[in-house]
Amino acid sequence: MLQEPPPDPQPDEPHFEQPQPDGSGPAGDSGAPWPDDDAEGPEQGLFVCLPAEELSLAGFAQNGQADTMAPGPLLGMVLHTVIGEDGAGLPGLSDDQLIGVLSGGRRMEAWTAWVQLAAMRELARRRPAVEPGDSGRAGFSDFAADELMAEFHLTLEAATAQIGYACTVADRLPRTFAALAAGQIHPVAVKIIEDETRYLSAKNVAKADAVLAELAQSKSFGRLRYSAHRLVLKLDPDYAKLRKDEDRKYAHVRRFREHSGNAGMVAHEMPPDEVLASWQHVEQRALDLRAAGMPGTLQELRVRAYLDLLQETDSRPAPGRPADPDASDGPGGSDGPSGPGSPGGSGGLGGPGGNGGSAPPSGDPDPATGGTRHDPEPSVAALVTITVPLETTQGISETPGEVGGFGLIDGDDARALVAAAARHPRTRWCITALNPDGTAAAHGCASGRHPPPGRANLTVTSSLALGPDPPPGTRPRDYLRSLGIHMVPIARSQCDHAHAETGYRPSRTLQHLVRARSARCTAPGCGRPAARCDLDHTVPWDQGGITCECDLAPLCRHHHKCKQAQGWRLEQPQPGVLRWRTPSGRTYVTGPTAYLA
Repeated sequence: MLQEPPPDPQPDEPHFEQPQPDGSGPAGDSGAPWPDDDAEGPEQGLFVCLPAEELSLAGFAQNGQADTMAPGPLLGMVLHTVIGEDGAGLPGLSDDQLIGVLSGGRRMEAWTAWVQLAAMRELARRRPAVEPGDSGRAGFSDFAADELMAEFHLTLEAATAQIGYACTVADRLPRTFAALAAGQIHPVAVKIIEDETRYLSAKNVAKADAVLAELAQSKSFGRLRYSAHRLVLKLDPDYAKLRKDEDRKYAHVRRFREHSGNAGMVAHEMPPDEVLASWQHVEQRALDLRAAGMPGTLQELRVRAYLDLLQETDSRPAPGRPADPDASDGPGGSDGPSGPGSPGGSGGLGGPGGNGGSAPPSGDPDPATGGTRHDPEPSVAALVTITVPLETTQGISETPGEVGGFGLIDGDDARALVAAAARHPRTRWCITALNPDGTAAAHGCASGRHPPPGRANLTVTSSLALGPDPPPGTRPRDYLRSLGIHMVPIARSQCDHAHAETGYRPSRTLQHLVRARSARCTAPGCGRPAARCDLDHTVPWDQGGITCECDLAPLCRHHHKCKQAQGWRLEQPQPGVLRWRTPSGRTYVTGPTAYLA
């Protein structure tokens, strides 16, 4: 709380500046928003305890007092005073002063970034790797990141990376870290310096830190990266090879959902020679597709060739089959943009693909290879990882489905994926009925490995009433009976232990009930699908816990260990409601999955 100033401040001491009678700022200034003398609260009639020259708008001119002020609470207060709650003070600034405000905001951005990194470094210091099963690969407990996950809704990978980054910058780059705190360099510049010096020895990184912390104050991001790269190669001529070898350890291929709803695949840190050879192979296959008469631009044919090669399929038209009359090639056969109609381009998960290895391809003989040409029809194993509303599979709704570890898919892709799942022998069929709030009410599984031919093999949710009076035009009971599915209620607010079991390991039926209720790991912020999680006893089995819906919950292996770490506490006050308490004493609650319906 602000305190009253002394009655007669000394000339060189900070004092309170009051608004002028006309509502303007200190004498000689105008346009800055000042507090209202009629404002309510303990700060009524008071302003900021600052030297007068620091409150002058002229101080934001080039090299002025505010223009060169170090970042921190004082600068933040001055900026807030000048700009106002809603930016009302900005129109009263000259161009020079406006640039000064921008400069002050940029310094505050750097200081705020430093505050977060410094706090993360301190958290890591307080969370050493001391727990059993805690590898502490980054020098701090594996479970420190979970406290950030819960508070800031981060993924485990993101939280771990941020703490590790904070430790690296603070410990290995002290000059750079200090320059960030002083607002002299931007957070992006810090990231560039850390990235370029990552594998330098301690001796060389100290030299690079001193040079680059200075250069970053006067270089663009691009020029800074160029200068940093030159410097590290000068300090360590073998650095380029070292970095390439180290980063190759993290080579990976992943698939992901595009923002558009389509899908993508990407590979990182691959051997350059093999990538170039692979690209050449894709290019040649695209040219072969064109020579065989498949329509489309070369860019579209590369997509089709890429998918063909990955799935060991052949999309070339069978002999005598007419080409698509509506498809057209790009101008001169050159690359062109691919669109929704591109062959194999953006059909999402429902587009053409491979047979998933479930059966050998069959179709027309291929005179070019002596093998067999076939129509690519994908088959995807649905092992309780694909969730599609029943109404969507029947074509009476466009409610999206969801694929575990991938994301949402629209109605068309959901139906195509249902058909693909039905073609795969490893797929199993389940159905989950929903409560009005979208949470699981009951769950049932079809018997055997396969449903009847033509039916989907995956988990399906249904908001249709399952009572004696189904909605007009629907007969959910008959539908489920035809599939041989018996629906089992899922416990929610209370549990009568009707499904409790005597053994430690839950049966398949109990596993499905728990995983239908919570489709993902029940730790705050964790998105790992329940099908890939442990079913953990909240109260440990050897401490009196029971194998029942009210004491089981999906936990990924990491959070299973986290729950057991020192300072962590987990409770399940209601079936499916998990209360997590962290070593810092904060509490976070997660609940049952709310499905789209």
